[in-house]
Amino acid sequence: MATSTAVATMPSASLPAVGAVDPSDVMMNHLQEVLLLNSDPISLLNSFEGDDFLEQLAPVVEDAVNANAVDLLVDRLATITAQKETEVQELCNSNQQEYTKAVHQLAKVKQNSEQMLSSVLEINQSIQKSGRAFVARNKMLKDSQGAKNNIDDATTALHQCLKVLHMTNQVYDMIEQKKYFQALKNLDDLQRNHLQEVAQFDFAQRIRHSVPLMKDTIKQDVISDLAVWLQSVHEVASQIGMIAFSSTEVRRRKWKAKADKDPHLRFYKLNSAVELAMEQDDDDEKFDPLDNAHIKVDLTPFYDCILIYTALGSLNEFREQYEYDRVKDTERLLPQSINFTDDDISPLENLLHGACGFAIVERATVRMAYKVRTAESVDRLWESMCQRIADLIDPVLQTLHNPETLLRVRTLLGLFIQTMESFEFSVVRLQSFMLSLFGKYSDFLKQRFAQEFNQSVMEDDYMPMVINQRELWEQVVNISWYQADIDPSNVTFPCILPFSQVYPLCCAELRNFVNQHYNFSDEFTEQNPGQIESTLRSSVDQLLVDVVCATLLTRLKSSNREEIVQIFINLEYFESAASAIERTLNETSSIHLPEPIKLDAVSEFARARKNAEQRIFELINSKIDDFLEIAEYDWETTTENSNPSSYLIDMVRFLETLVNQTLVNLPQSITSFLYFDAFDHLATSMLELILNAGRRISKPALHNFDRDVHYVEMFVQDLGQPENSRSTSTALSTFSPRNAKNRSTSVNGAAPEDPMLLRHRSTDDDGDNSLLTTFTELRQTINLLLSSNIEEYNNTEVRMRKYGRVKPQNAMVLVEKLHAAPATPSRARRLYRGRGN
Repeated sequence: MATSTAVATMPSASLPAVGAVDPSDVMMNHLQEVLLLNSDPISLLNSFEGDDFLEQLAPVVEDAVNANAVDLLVDRLATITAQKETEVQELCNSNQQEYTKAVHQLAKVKQNSEQMLSSVLEINQSIQKSGRAFVARNKMLKDSQGAKNNIDDATTALHQCLKVLHMTNQVYDMIEQKKYFQALKNLDDLQRNHLQEVAQFDFAQRIRHSVPLMKDTIKQDVISDLAVWLQSVHEVASQIGMIAFSSTEVRRRKWKAKADKDPHLRFYKLNSAVELAMEQDDDDEKFDPLDNAHIKVDLTPFYDCILIYTALGSLNEFREQYEYDRVKDTERLLPQSINFTDDDISPLENLLHGACGFAIVERATVRMAYKVRTAESVDRLWESMCQRIADLIDPVLQTLHNPETLLRVRTLLGLFIQTMESFEFSVVRLQSFMLSLFGKYSDFLKQRFAQEFNQSVMEDDYMPMVINQRELWEQVVNISWYQADIDPSNVTFPCILPFSQVYPLCCAELRNFVNQHYNFSDEFTEQNPGQIESTLRSSVDQLLVDVVCATLLTRLKSSNREEIVQIFINLEYFESAASAIERTLNETSSIHLPEPIKLDAVSEFARARKNAEQRIFELINSKIDDFLEIAEYDWETTTENSNPSSYLIDMVRFLETLVNQTLVNLPQSITSFLYFDAFDHLATSMLELILNAGRRISKPALHNFDRDVHYVEMFVQDLGQPENSRSTSTALSTFSPRNAKNRSTSVNGAAPEDPMLLRHRSTDDDGDNSLLTTFTELRQTINLLLSSNIEEYNNTEVRMRKYGRVKPQNAMVLVEKLHAAPATPSRARRLYRGRGN
C-alpha cells in the first residue's frame, strides 16, 4: 500500500505549470508506467534479471538524455530502489523460516557439488592418462598415413609423367605413320589435360614448349604429302582426261544412234536437257573418271590437309595457299607455247587431255570440300585456262594449210568442250574459239574451192557436156540439181546436157563444201546454233557470189560468142543450184528459224545472167556493125543489082550459123529476145544507112537497097518455120530483077496478094509481135519511097494504115533525096507540110 502511495505521489511533485509540457515530466511518466507494470516486488526483482526490463527502461533513459534530465532520473531511480529495498526487507522478515531452510538446502547442494567435482577431476586425470597413449598412437597413425599419401602422390605423379611421355612418344609415332589428325588430337588432349597434371615438372614445360613445334611439324608433313599427291595427280591428269574423252565419245555414239532413229532429236546436242534426261533413263552406272577400272585417284591427302588445318584453326591460310598453288600448277600444266602440224596434232591432244584431267580433279575437290575450293574459285581458274588454251592454239592455226587438220582440231576441241560441259564447266569461251575456228575452216574451204573452181573454169571447153555412159549420167544428174526433161529410162547415149562440165564439177564441190560445214558444226553445242547457221549461210553465199558468180562474170569479157552463150546457160543452172542450196539450208537447219534463209547468190546469178544476155546482145550487134561497116552503096547509081549485097549475104550466113549452132541451146525466151534485139539493131542500122546517104538517092539505088532488106526479111521470116524447111538458098532464089520489079509494083498497090505485103500488113495492122515487126519501120519507109503516089502520105487514114511507123522528119529527108534532081527541097516541104495534122 505504501508502495502504491509512493508511486502515486511522484508524478504530482514534479508536475509543471498548467499549459506547459516539460520533457522531464514525459520521461518520469514513462518510468512510472514501466514500474507499474512490475508492481510486485518479487516480480520486479525478477524483471531486473531479464532483458525485457532493460528494453522497457531504454526509452526512459533515452528520454532523460534528450531532456537533459539524467541526474533527475538517477535520483528518481535511487529513491525507487530504496523504497523497493525496504519492501523486500519487510517481505524477508515475514518469510525468514523458508529462507533459512532454503539456505541449508543450498549448502547441502554445494557440498554435493564439490564431491562431484572431485570425482570429475579424478575421471579427468584417468582420461588424460589414457588419452596420451591414444594421442601417441594417433600421431603415429597420422605420420604413417602422410607417408602413404606421399607415396601415393609420388606414384600418381610418376604415372602421370609416364603417361605424358608415352602420349608424347605416340604423337611422334603417329606423325611418322602419317596419322596426323590422331596425332593432333592426342597432342591437344596432352596439352589441355595431362600436361596440367604434371605442370610442376621441368620436362612438362619442355613438352609444353615443344607442342607448337610438333603442330608445325604436322602442318609441314601434311603439306608435303599434299604436294606429293598433287604431283601424282599431275602425272595422271592426262590419263584422266583421256578416259573422260573416251567416256564422252561413247555417249556421243549412243546419242547419234538415238538421233538417227528419231529425227526430232537432231535439234538437241550432247549435254542438252533432253540428252541428259534420256541418259538418266539408261541402266548404265554413271562413269567416274577418278574411280574406274583404269585409274583410281585417292583424295585422302587432300582431305587430311583440310582436317588438319581446320583442327589448327588455319583453314583460311590453307585455302589461300592451295588456290595460289593451283594457279601455279596451271602455269606448269600449260606450256608457254605449243607446236603441232598438219601431220601430227598429238601435242594438242596431250594438252587437252591434261587440262581436262586437271579440271576434273578441281571439280571433285569442290564437290567434296566446298569450304576450301569454292565453285567460283575453280570457275575463275577454268576461265583462265580456257583463255590460255585459246592463246596457245590460235597462233598455230595460222601455220596449218590443210582443212582436214582443222577438222581434226575441231573434233578434239568438240570432244573437250562436251566433256567439260558434262562436268558443269562453262564452255562459252571455248565455244567462241570454236566459232573462230569454224570461220578459219570455212576460209580454208573457200580458198580450196576457189582454186579448184578456177582450175575447172580454165579447163572448161564451154561446150554442152556429152555423156556416153548411164552411170556417169546418173552421177551428173544427181549431183547437179538437174531435172531431165525426159524419163531417165528413155535417155539414149551419147547424151548431150545443156551445161558444160564446169557446172557439175562446181556442184560437186558445193555439196562437199556444205557437207563439210555441217560435219564441222556437229561438234557445237546448242548454245550458238544461230551463229553457226549464220556463218554457214554467209560462207556459202560468199562462195557463190564472190567466187562462182564473180569468176563467170569475169569470163564474160571474152569476145568468144560460143563461150559467152555457154556461160549464160551455165549461169541459169547455177541460179537453180543456188535456189536448191537455199532450200537445203532451210531443211537441214538445226534450229527453228524465225524466217527462211535467203541467199543473195540467187539474185546475183540472175543479175549475172542479165549481164551475160546483154553481153550476147553486144557481141551479136557488134558483129552486125562489123558487116555494116563494109557495106558500100552507090546511092546515085543507075544500075540495079540482080543479087543482094555481098556483105549482107555474109551477114545472113553468120546469123544462120548463130541461130543453128551458137544459140541453139538457149531457152526460147532468150533466143526470142536476142533475135528481136539483133534484128531491131540491124533494121535500125540499115535505116541509118539510107538516112545517111548522100544528097540524092536514085531509083536503082533504092531498088538495090530494097532487095537487100527483102533478103533479110526472108531470112527473118524463115526463122519462124520448122528447122527442116529453113533454107537461105530459097530466099536467094526468090530474088531476081523480075521479082524485084514485080515486088516494087506490088508495093504501089497493084498486087495486094504479095505474101510479104500481106505479112507486113498483118503485122502492122494486127500488132503481131513476130520478128518481122523489127523491120516494119524500115519496110514502110522503103514502100513509101517506092510508092507511085507519095502524096497519099498526107492522107491520115492511108498514112496510119500503110506508113504508121514512118517518122515525118525521116520521110521528108528521104523524099528530098529521092527527088533531089527533079524536085527542089522547098517543094518537098510543101508536100509534107501537113504531116503533123
